[in-house]
Parts: sequence; C-alpha cells; structure tokens
Amino acid sequence: MLIAYRCRVCGETYLGEEKPKDCPYCGADKIYLQQVEEYDRLKPDSISKKSEGNIRKAINLEIDNAKFYVCASKKTKDEKESAIFKRLAKIEAEHAEALAELLEIEEKDIPDYKECSEDAIENYQESHNREERAIGHYKKFATEAEEKDLEVFFNAIAKIESDHLELSESKLS
Repeated sequence: MLIAYRCRVCGETYLGEEKPKDCPYCGADKIYLQQVEEYDRLKPDSISKKSEGNIRKAINLEIDNAKFYVCASKKTKDEKESAIFKRLAKIEAEHAEALAELLEIEEKDIPDYKECSEDAIENYQESHNREERAIGHYKKFATEAEEKDLEVFFNAIAKIESDHLELSESKLS
C-alpha cells in the first residue's frame, strides 16, 4: 500500500510503501518525513530581519553550489561521477527553492557556471571546499536564528551538507 510522506524541510511529497532513509528530493534525514496527514512544515509565522538576511545568503550559497554541480555534471568525463554531480545539483537547487519558500519569494534561476574541471577528483575537491563552507554558514545561521523552526531547518541543511562532505571525502581518499 502506498503511503504519502512529506518532507518538513523541502515540502516535497514522496509516495512509497515505506518511509525512505532520507528525503529523495533534498536529502533531509527521515526524521523530517511525516505522513501527509500529520505534515507540519518547518516555517515560522514571522521571520526576523537577521534571519531574513541569513536566508537570502543561504539562497545565494545554494544557487552558487547548484551551478557548480551542474557544470561538474556536464564537464566530468566519467559518466558515473557525472551522474553524482547531477544529483547534487538537484539537491542544492531544492535547498534554494525551500529557502525561497520561507520568504515567499521566487528563487533565482541557476546561471551557467564554467569554472569546473573535466576531472572528477578536482571537482570533488572543490565540492569538499564548498560543503565545508556551507556547513559553517548553516551552523552559524542556526545559532543566530530567533525562530525555533529556522534553527531546526538550518541544522537539517547542515546535516545534509555534512553527508555531501562525507561523499567528497570518500571520493578523495
């Protein structure tokens, strides 16, 4: 029997017989997946100026990372590695969209990015640097959030980025 689960981070709905380990759209841990009937989005009723500024910074960060991954997916010669970068691009774009929805704005289009390598290892090194930077920002944004939902949201995104960091570390070792 299919059950509908909805992600508290990105808001996307997954249909399946079991709850997946992670959100298939944004990568959030299964603890953020709720059956549709119980769904409660991580979105505060009001957002402070400080948090609004941090959300806007996060949107730009995610768009920049998404465009890097799009480039890496197109330029990386190894088809398997290219597919991984393509998935990472979609996850980062999903994060940008979820962040934009917090402010009820349209997220920006992901522009072309040309500064990536044909070599997967070089792209994983760049990925590693980007994910470390993102984790640092999200942990800071979480501590600065005056809204409990935003603190949880930013910590969830930091965890997802930590998973990406583990991926790049495994590829670099």
